[in-house]
Amino acid sequence: MRETERKMDRKTSGTCLRGCAAAGLGLLMGLTGIPVGALPMEVRAASPEFARTEEEWARLRDNVLEYEEIEDLIEEYNVTVKEGYENWRKADSGKALEDYVYEAEQAVENQYAQAAGAEDELSMISAEYQARMGELQIQSTIDAAEDSTTKRWELEKTEKTLASQAQSTMNTYYQLQSQLTSVQKNRQLAAESLELTKRQQNTAVGMTTYADVLAAQQNLQNLDAQILNLQNQIETTRKNLIVMMGWAQDAQPEIRPMPELDLNRIAAMNPAADLAAAYENDYTLKADQRKLENAVTASGQTVHTAAVENDKQQIAMALNSAYQSVLSEKAAYDQAALNLDVASRSLASAQAKQQVGMGTAMETLQAETNLVSCQSDLEVQGLKLFGAMETYDWVKRGVR
Repeated sequence: MRETERKMDRKTSGTCLRGCAAAGLGLLMGLTGIPVGALPMEVRAASPEFARTEEEWARLRDNVLEYEEIEDLIEEYNVTVKEGYENWRKADSGKALEDYVYEAEQAVENQYAQAAGAEDELSMISAEYQARMGELQIQSTIDAAEDSTTKRWELEKTEKTLASQAQSTMNTYYQLQSQLTSVQKNRQLAAESLELTKRQQNTAVGMTTYADVLAAQQNLQNLDAQILNLQNQIETTRKNLIVMMGWAQDAQPEIRPMPELDLNRIAAMNPAADLAAAYENDYTLKADQRKLENAVTASGQTVHTAAVENDKQQIAMALNSAYQSVLSEKAAYDQAALNLDVASRSLASAQAKQQVGMGTAMETLQAETNLVSCQSDLEVQGLKLFGAMETYDWVKRGVR
């Protein structure tokens, strides 16, 4: 399949995968399809150079990741996708069902020939057993009714599913970033609260106890642990994201912000009207319809007819479920926006009271912390709503 070398400026400075634990690399390999030890300069684009303009290649080969280019990066640099198409080209391209049946029959004949020419009884029995198993495989191949087209659609579904997963991973990355900002602000409040508690304990009145101080210290430590956990999650998510698209896992590409949330997309959604497009584009349904056309036995026709009908039911359910998720996330987003408005008013009130001596700095800090938390909630809900809309569109595009 496509064999053009990736240029040296492709997405990374050329650092190799050094100093990584084998378990960590194994995890990344399992999640992304990138072979352990692959160097950035070893990764080739899947398409030939003439398949894209110079501007398109330059955009894909810079050291910047944009949400809008994820699908192209998966197509060009994800190893699972590239190897799948390469294997298809070598073993399946242009084959009809009859070709697969013929290959299975040839394998059986070869086994019987080996049995006839065996020099000992054990070898003969083994070859005859393999031949009988092969005869069963012939019928299985006929019933499966697969050809190069169905296999190609399965590969396309894999490619688009990986793109969808990568988009979701980028979304998660920014959700975690927003959550980290909120927890860090909470830590600032907790630190101020601890100092206030200590001062109050040391006053002559003794407004707080040693137990209060310990509780405040424990709260601060818990927030420190949350921050560390979020930072680890962010880094793991970042690595998984970039490796899926061909960077080395120790590379540091710039990850651009997510696209702006467009609420007008919701008004354009109509599960009843969009179902036809979902049927037409669904990769599994197309493959099963093709298998039904290929089926030459009554049992095969029965199986594939049922598969087609089941696909249609599952597509309708998936599209409706995705739409309901959009509506649910929209309601949560609206609530988060309302909470932010209330928090903004509360902070303004706290600041005004402090200025005239009717409020304290701690009360203002508490109001600031609540505002940051509400801002984070709105950002996270916006990202969740964006993700729900993307899921709906993916079902329309054939991936569920």
